[in-house]
Amino acid sequence: MFCAISGEAPEQPVVSVKSGNVFEKRLIEKYIADNGKDPINNEEMTVEDLIDIKTTPETVKPRPPKLSSVPSLLSALQNEWDSVMLESFTLKQQYQQVRQELSHALYQNDAATRVIARMKKERDSAREALANVQAHLGTAVSAPAEPAKEESMDVDASALPEEVDAKIAATGENLRQNRRNKKKPPVEFASVEAVKEYTEIKNIPSLHAARPAGITALDVNESGSTILTGGNDKHVLVYNKNEDKVIANLTGHTKKVTAVKFRGQQEENDVLISSSADKHVRVWVADEKKGYKLGHNITAHKGEATDLSVHPSKDYFVSSGLDSKWSFYDFETAKPIVEAFDTEIEAGFHSIEFHPDGMILGAGTGNGVLQMWDVRSQQIAARFEGHTGKVGALAFSENGYILASASEDNLVKIWDLRKLANTKTFTLDENYKVNALSFDNYGQYLAIGGTDLRVVKAKDGSAIATYNDNDKSEITGIHWTPLAQGLMCSSLDRSVRVYGPSSN
Repeated sequence: MFCAISGEAPEQPVVSVKSGNVFEKRLIEKYIADNGKDPINNEEMTVEDLIDIKTTPETVKPRPPKLSSVPSLLSALQNEWDSVMLESFTLKQQYQQVRQELSHALYQNDAATRVIARMKKERDSAREALANVQAHLGTAVSAPAEPAKEESMDVDASALPEEVDAKIAATGENLRQNRRNKKKPPVEFASVEAVKEYTEIKNIPSLHAARPAGITALDVNESGSTILTGGNDKHVLVYNKNEDKVIANLTGHTKKVTAVKFRGQQEENDVLISSSADKHVRVWVADEKKGYKLGHNITAHKGEATDLSVHPSKDYFVSSGLDSKWSFYDFETAKPIVEAFDTEIEAGFHSIEFHPDGMILGAGTGNGVLQMWDVRSQQIAARFEGHTGKVGALAFSENGYILASASEDNLVKIWDLRKLANTKTFTLDENYKVNALSFDNYGQYLAIGGTDLRVVKAKDGSAIATYNDNDKSEITGIHWTPLAQGLMCSSLDRSVRVYGPSSN
């Protein structure tokens, strides 16, 4: 038997009932007096927890001699050795404990350093995106923060190809310059009195199937001669106003159509895009025999595809979905160039719209938050909160400074992008439902479509006109004609109505 402390055969062996180890009695008693614990498992123990071990034959320690003799010196050295062993054992335990604590501290420091580095990089990216947004809006910004020179950590981020980025930047700069040179509305622009007198001058009925009935989306081409609609019947219709007939009935979607858009080129048979609750986005191109045919079928989202917007350059478009993702595509290839996700949103994106300069992308979410994305960096530059429920409609004013939004709370909010704040809130009738918003091309009037069609002043929200010809069928799409000389809307009663000055 050997002592668990000194490693030598004990003269008076005892065993601990706590750990079952054998100790030299004098050593363990000293340890218990100093620490009150078992040196092996650190359990609380007293001298009563020690059991003497009887050995045969018993060894009797000789009487201690005087220090002047060799035996007395050996006895003194033995006692010193015992003390050294006891202290060495204690130091080893403390060493192991300190080493473990240091290891934990170093791990926590390393983790904290990585988190700080990542947050610094995200902060710098957000500041850069915000600076870009405010620069696009023509407002002064504080000097951007210098990039962190200390710890750095890679952050997942998408980047536009160089040629795409250059085209977006050039388009944005040209449009900003044109807007600065744009004067006040010309004399031909419709006055408030003229808009008040608008009446229904044309009704295009019975578009799409009767079951399930309803037009869900509307767009008009650049010349105003062709109307594009999507319906609950899963079809996309192309209607020629001059010929007063449907020139193409496009099928393929397996659920209701949620959005339709023209590419916006000055062509007779412009390219079309449509999105659907079937998670697909389809690109339709001109066809000599049928008018239009399927060009590309894009499996765009893992959830319902909710909205579409065409970039001002007319070369790109974006789709949004309930999977909390928006995708940026090239019209020619219909392949996603970049995709951006916001994993904080549980209900996804319900509406999406490019800023008039094409540098910012506004997105309405399912939790009442408006997000302003920098298209080039795919970073959120600003968030606007204040709505309740999904933000299902939004529209930018042509001046580039004003954004209108609406949700399920029967409120229309006006946001100033220069101040990044809500400047006006229009409270509509109780239970009023808003499905569409649209500014005229000079940003003087705001059309609101939902329970009915109404026009308010964009500046202060004062009512101008209300049109109830939809007979309680919800308005789902709105389009202004140039110079606000007319207004077009679609509704769930399968009709497209045109409002303008009476021919009388």
